[in-house]
Amino acid sequence: MADTVALPELNQDAPGRRSWFRSTTFQIIVVGGVFFCAPGMYNALSSLGAGGLATPWYANATSAAGYVFMAFFCVVGGIIVGKIGVKTALTISTVGDIIYAASLYLNSKNGTQWFLMLGSILSGCTDGLMYAVEGPIITAYPEPARRGRMLGLWVFMRNAGPVIGGAIIFGVNSKLDSSGAVSLKTYLVIIGIMCAGPFISLLLSRPDQVQRLDGVRITLRKTGWKRTLVEFARVNSNRDMLMLFPLFFTSWFYGSYVGTLQTQYMNIRTRSLCAFVIPFFDMAAGFATGYFLDRQSISIKQRARWAWGFLMVFNLALWIWAAIVTKQLRDEQPVIDWSSGAWFGKTFALFALFDFATMATQTTLYWILSHMSDDFLSLSYMTGTLRGVECAGQAVAYGVKSSDTNDWVSIGLNIGLFVFSLPFAWPVIRKIGVTPFDIVHLSELSDGESTPSTPGDDKSINNEKAAEP
Repeated sequence: MADTVALPELNQDAPGRRSWFRSTTFQIIVVGGVFFCAPGMYNALSSLGAGGLATPWYANATSAAGYVFMAFFCVVGGIIVGKIGVKTALTISTVGDIIYAASLYLNSKNGTQWFLMLGSILSGCTDGLMYAVEGPIITAYPEPARRGRMLGLWVFMRNAGPVIGGAIIFGVNSKLDSSGAVSLKTYLVIIGIMCAGPFISLLLSRPDQVQRLDGVRITLRKTGWKRTLVEFARVNSNRDMLMLFPLFFTSWFYGSYVGTLQTQYMNIRTRSLCAFVIPFFDMAAGFATGYFLDRQSISIKQRARWAWGFLMVFNLALWIWAAIVTKQLRDEQPVIDWSSGAWFGKTFALFALFDFATMATQTTLYWILSHMSDDFLSLSYMTGTLRGVECAGQAVAYGVKSSDTNDWVSIGLNIGLFVFSLPFAWPVIRKIGVTPFDIVHLSELSDGESTPSTPGDDKSINNEKAAEP
């Protein structure tokens, strides 16, 4: 099938003067900057295993609780975004991770466990809202022909946080060659960086202020509660969305397994090195996947199928390797340092490639959703549900590892769930570039209850008809 990308008509009424600060690229940078400060630094701590604490079990239990709340707010976050606006939602969503990092500090210093649980829950709530607001920005703001590269830029920016945070963690803890908890200074530096997040979020433009290269306006539709709930239910009960749920659920399921292995077998400075280096593999995955998905010389149908096929085989191969490495670790019970030669090489490579595969899969999933609808609110519901189902999977995964569960249970669950998801996802992948999806599309939205933010512009991205008087 010929690769045709239907670009919207150029809006001749758009002002001739353009500002880079209103460009789609800058909006992605702002969202990435927020992620750099909040979830990025959170991920830097998470990449230490157990948030840098000495033992993983209670940290895994609090993570499980946080992911339950995150899952809920991811799913309903699209409704909240539609009511309070994109910028306000993004600003509110920056607060929870700061509280969580503070709770890790107090737990490591004083053993304050109740605050660690509260911090994890608040972080889950605000992160859920953040994922609901970032999803439609990274899928609806960019021009269709640049969507893959913008997703790659988003991956780069969100993982710059773990890189810088990991460098700080590594610098502070590089002399600690024993196992246990990281230095208390680590948390103080991370909290300071996180506090910049709310200020960066204020740089985001409203959808109607964004200036796309194709001249098309973006509109955050204003709908009443009845219309909102009907659309929300329609999007999330759609057959194609439901068929993707098993893949959503399993896409981040591996995290508790990897984090627990790091805490059990790696000393502090080696965990710190992983926190610094592994995010580079995330960046490479985002850019490589994004550029491939934008290749105009390959049809959209082929891009979807080739990317999906490669990632599925790659993920399954990693789990086979993980089973082999786990058997060796359980037999030998080493304490791994970066000077441990083969032990360090095989475990570090395994953890790094897991991150590469997961971020490539994540980028592809967002790209798939961007082909299922072209409405900002619908994409907010869809991407929020994507992250919500992923978080539900993470909650289960961390719940399984909240006690000293046999590693084979985690490996078996990961492989089983992943294989289970494949026959459900494949029919959806086959439709991309071939058959239109029947999720809410802008051309269908002519209900008088919807009010564009730029009335009279018949070339806005929501392309809604004016309401009849």
